[in-house]
Amino acid sequence: MLRSSLHFKAFLCRALGVFCLLVLGGCATTRVIDSEVRSFAGSTPPTQPASYRFERLLSQDLQAPTQERLETIAQPLLERVGLRKAVTEPQYALIMTASVEAIENPTFSRSWKRQQWLDRDGFMRLPSMGLMLEPSWKRYSVTLLLRDIASSQTVFESSAQHIGPWSDTQQLLPAVIRAALSDYPNAQPQPHPVFIEVSPTVVTSP
Repeated sequence: MLRSSLHFKAFLCRALGVFCLLVLGGCATTRVIDSEVRSFAGSTPPTQPASYRFERLLSQDLQAPTQERLETIAQPLLERVGLRKAVTEPQYALIMTASVEAIENPTFSRSWKRQQWLDRDGFMRLPSMGLMLEPSWKRYSVTLLLRDIASSQTVFESSAQHIGPWSDTQQLLPAVIRAALSDYPNAQPQPHPVFIEVSPTVVTSP
């Protein structure tokens, strides 16, 4: 019994070590982030180039520092598609939302449900260690709403969502924002995948 316990602990340590190496190795290689995107355009499409100002929902005003960070990340990505932030007389008002949620790995959930708790002899059986060590995944969601200030009409709307094992928000969130902007100024209402390449994280000394 003692020998079995020692074997189990050794296996657990090796499994955790392999998992850590995979995570660290993943952050040091180029990744392709897939997002599901939907976009819509109004009867009058946005002009290019165009100027905009950020507009916030009441709930976003309560989390001003978080929203400011999001807007700072988004500003250079908006400039790539011809949207320039203007302090005076902007053409459009832009509302952005973003969220990062921890979720169960969909594969883990399905596999767990297939596990049998009792074997044929009636003895209790634990699920495999690979499933027990499975970490939670993340759901990254971004929405964009562009409104013509003069007419109050919405001219462009887009949403993007990525689900995966990565938790480095500073790298992933810009990729999902880029995916949400990939159709601009056109529209593609049907859900479609967009792939964005993310470069390795650069670690600098403090």
